[in-house]
Amino acid sequence: MRKTVLLPFLAVATFGHAQVFTSGLETWQGDTLPTDWFGVKTNLEYDSIAQVSANVHGGSFAVQLINRENNTRRFSTQPLSVDSAQSYDVSFWVRGSGEVRVSMFDGRQENSGYAATGPYTTVNGDTWTQVTGSVVCDHTNPAGEFIIYVRNTLAPGDVVVDDVNISAGVVEPPVEASIYQIQFTTDQGGASTYNGNVVITGGIVTGVDTIGADAYFLQAGTGPWSGIYVYDQAHTVAIGDSVTLTAAVDEFSNATTELINVSGFAIVSSGNALPAPQPLNTSNATEEQWEGVLAIIANAQCSGLPDQYNEWGITQPSGPYLVDDLMYAYTPTLGTNYDITGCIHYANSAWKIEPRFAADVVLATGIGETIFNNATIGPNPATDLLRISTGLPDGTRVDLLLTDATGRTVRTGRINGSTVLDVHELSSGPYHLTLRTDKGTKSFAVQVH
Repeated sequence: MRKTVLLPFLAVATFGHAQVFTSGLETWQGDTLPTDWFGVKTNLEYDSIAQVSANVHGGSFAVQLINRENNTRRFSTQPLSVDSAQSYDVSFWVRGSGEVRVSMFDGRQENSGYAATGPYTTVNGDTWTQVTGSVVCDHTNPAGEFIIYVRNTLAPGDVVVDDVNISAGVVEPPVEASIYQIQFTTDQGGASTYNGNVVITGGIVTGVDTIGADAYFLQAGTGPWSGIYVYDQAHTVAIGDSVTLTAAVDEFSNATTELINVSGFAIVSSGNALPAPQPLNTSNATEEQWEGVLAIIANAQCSGLPDQYNEWGITQPSGPYLVDDLMYAYTPTLGTNYDITGCIHYANSAWKIEPRFAADVVLATGIGETIFNNATIGPNPATDLLRISTGLPDGTRVDLLLTDATGRTVRTGRINGSTVLDVHELSSGPYHLTLRTDKGTKSFAVQVH
């Protein structure tokens, strides 16, 4: 996919670029709607758009936009011809009270045809202020529309817009940024400081959406701010791949930091060791710093069976949480305790852990937490042989399951005390070894070289 970026608003004018569209809001259908606005992508109601004739910026009229709710509303131009890979600078004057930002619709494949959006600019006062945003077209379209988003306006003035100018701009080159730099933020809403910018970054693939086949999780190192969600319909990856890519940083639905419009993609190596899952509980797993990070929530009780979206509830003393099926669907037993490994994700206004395969959801009981405390697994990493000792008395039957990073079962068996697995024919990479008795289950991370 081509690069797409919405740069942050700048309080500067645009000079020296070809004019694409200009509107002084002077021509109206009666006094109801400006004739060069209210395109089909507008979702402001008729009665939320009003003609203004007092304290205009230029000419005789301006437009008042009313949206006193926190959810965003669009005010779009009539159709305009737009060209792929072309940058456009959208400049307008605004006063009143509310929040505004710009974008465009060009019919691109992702995000329902809309460009990524940058942060809102807050307007507060009757003095006219010029605001400029830039957006890059991803899809040539004879019927594109440029959009002013508006929300949280306040009576009586709400937001008033005048003298809109759109001109051809210049695409900014991508900047190098680590996942930590992209994710780290002090913004209370969790927005990245790179939101709208095109970046060059990289990491290890820790999870792949095998159901939708259009996204994966990328992580560089361990700890807070080390993971991110990548929406990518153009490239195929596997868990353990080390990749570099160029992509736009986007705050999807103003909530989820993600990378979109991936280009400059390369798989550097495959079969790499994954970062150790970060131990979390149902409380701190809601913190922004863990978004996109591979984690484990241990000994959590199933408090709700899968709903129509295949989400099911878990609970700990720290509170409730959700398990989702973005990468793997599991049917739990109500009241049963589980150890759940997966990538932390925020979607549809909720925090969730996303298991990747069967070995990511295992039984956990009070006994099961300690029953394999004396088990030994080694050498780890293993080259030819993997020796397993359960640490349990002779005669205790233990079932074993070895799965690869995709969840595929590669070895099964039953142990009475100890055994040796031949792993020399297995591909290099991460594996999960699960030991199970009728009294408990425990999983171990195993690396094969």
